[in-house]
Amino acid sequence: MVFGQGRERVLPFVIKGVRTMDGERYRRKRREEMREKRRRQVQRERMMIGVVCVLLIAAIAGGAVMFWRGHQAEKRADRVREVIASGYDEFLAQNTADADSGEGVQETAAEAGTSDEGTGFAQWLSEKYDKEMTSGLEKATADGNFTSAEAYETLGVTMHVLSDDYRGWLKDESTSAEHNIYVREGSGKKDAVRISVAGDLCLEEDGFVLDKYDEVNELEECISPEILNVAQSADIFYLNHEYTVSERGEALAGKLYTFRAKPERMALLEEMGTDLVSVANNHIYDYGEEALLDTLDYLEEAKIPYVGGGRDIAEAKSPVYFIVNGMKIGFVAASNAELTLYTPAAAEGSAGILDAYDTALYKQVLTEASKQCDYLIAYIHWGPEDVNQYAGYQTEQGKEFLDAGADIVVGGHPHVLQGMEYMDGKPVIYSMGDFWFNGETKYTGLLNLDISPEGLEQMSFTPCLQTGFTTQYISDPGEQREMFNFLEGLSPNVQIDDSGVITEITQGE
Repeated sequence: MVFGQGRERVLPFVIKGVRTMDGERYRRKRREEMREKRRRQVQRERMMIGVVCVLLIAAIAGGAVMFWRGHQAEKRADRVREVIASGYDEFLAQNTADADSGEGVQETAAEAGTSDEGTGFAQWLSEKYDKEMTSGLEKATADGNFTSAEAYETLGVTMHVLSDDYRGWLKDESTSAEHNIYVREGSGKKDAVRISVAGDLCLEEDGFVLDKYDEVNELEECISPEILNVAQSADIFYLNHEYTVSERGEALAGKLYTFRAKPERMALLEEMGTDLVSVANNHIYDYGEEALLDTLDYLEEAKIPYVGGGRDIAEAKSPVYFIVNGMKIGFVAASNAELTLYTPAAAEGSAGILDAYDTALYKQVLTEASKQCDYLIAYIHWGPEDVNQYAGYQTEQGKEFLDAGADIVVGGHPHVLQGMEYMDGKPVIYSMGDFWFNGETKYTGLLNLDISPEGLEQMSFTPCLQTGFTTQYISDPGEQREMFNFLEGLSPNVQIDDSGVITEITQGE
């Protein structure tokens, strides 16, 4: 009984102790868990701080690298702009030559330093072609030079075109036209311009080709579709406009032949695909000043530019330029064809043509125009009529015109084909003959020029025959060969292959 009573007294204490020990173990476990949790929290915080530090260091380092790279890129861009500026200054120096001496500025831009003009051009170019600054332009200027050829290879436009664009001359069609510049989409190769040149066109209302046209009322019945296709597919189709378009004026007294067309005949020029005409000839004034002025007005209304004549001397001597596929092609025209002077020379305040009886003015025009374009085509109305053999003075003047700056000389007026001649690698085409003029049977054709940034890439001839008031394509290979042989026989150093491609015969061939 005593023992049992003691046990009853001790048991609560034992139970209490056990509970106390369990509570202590629980508390220790909780403390350990809390310490572990805190330890992991501290680790995470340290890790986060580490990550932030790493990211911060990386950002600082990346920013430094980016800053360094940006600085280096800007230094490279500055160098590119500097070379472009110097190249543009050299381009300006080479293309502002003294017209009398034909010599350019002797001191190069590199020697003289970069001008404000060059700097402005370089800044404009870098903004317009910002993507190319870090690729093509950087590579193009790596040798310290920037030429027109490098501009074309990198940007697809020559320095002449870039310069016109920089000056604001190409901002819209009307502004370009104010500077006698016409921008056209290329229809052929992207790196070439196809120009087709025809001879004399005469749309006289009485007794000439228009009688035939009025009979059939279809241009393809008068000019073969093959010929029209060549003309219409060319980037620039150019011919000699040897008649007036007017319903005013009187025929010049004493003149044997006077030619005039009604205004509605302008549609035929457009249907041919005519892009440009020369009015430097001996029939543009057949019905006096009123008819000449009307002709110019109708051409402008049809948006067909003209060269070689105008309302005054300033207009008559103004070149016309076409920009096609990033290249700028120039055209000028003059006449010295009349034995009896019926057609007046343009002067200040009076209409007429640019004459070249004294070649000094025309040569000055050629020199100045050649500095403004990549390739210059000079037309001249000259030579004896109805004679296949060109005259000695044509050879002399042809060389003068090439030396003055023309890249090719093309002649008209004799009404028949004359020969061709290369002079120092450049061609003179003495006469293209009649293109569509009258009922006589004679050889004619189209001269096709393929121009690249390096110059004349290829010259060829489309063989044709004017007959019965029509102009027909010569399709038979044997007849083509006969015509090419005929042309070769008139030409001192020219050969024409069976496809009509014309090349120079050099000594030793």
